Amino acid sequence: MGDENFSVSGWDYDEDIDQSRNPQEKLQRNILEAAEQGDLEVIKDLLSQDPSLIHATDKDKYTPLHRACYSNQLNVVKYLVHNGADISAKTEMNWEPLHSCCQWSHVECAAFLIQNGANVNALSEGGQTPLHIAASHGKNYDTVQLLLMHPYINPHLKNNSGETAADLAKRSSKYYNVFDIVDPVLSSQNIMLLKQKK
Repeated sequence: MGDENFSVSGWDYDEDIDQSRNPQEKLQRNILEAAEQGDLEVIKDLLSQDPSLIHATDKDKYTPLHRACYSNQLNVVKYLVHNGADISAKTEMNWEPLHSCCQWSHVECAAFLIQNGANVNALSEGGQTPLHIAASHGKNYDTVQLLLMHPYINPHLKNNSGETAADLAKRSSKYYNVFDIVDPVLSSQNIMLLKQKK
């Protein structure tokens, strides 16, 4: 899988928050922690003080939305998106919030992001799409299925190691055959979409 690993951000540690020369470091720390913990009231209070906190980042550039996605805080995810969070915000490794959902198989958060325009083919620094991330874990069947049903998914994209999501699934999941089942459907679906665009 290239030089990219699937470890979570270093955001468990307060000192990791991007706070150099920032007079609002405590507020940034608070909103990032509140997003991770699902404390919507604290988030609302902080954003009423300073709406720009919605774009706070830790040292790895994880935003409150990334953290809420990692922690499966659906109500927080919805609130942040409805209040201007960047659904395509990128971490140091170019992970978008959808990658974060797919890492931990938080399918409801992933579905919400997709409904609100998240790019299902977004590439991380290692060339990993959300589908690559989901397919590399055996527990992510529902998330893999959700992604494969998206009309614009491209399951044939290869990461920097030259592997498709199906290649990763064959190594790490007993559900890899879902790719074989949906591939003919995806092919015919994509042909129909191309015809409609002409």
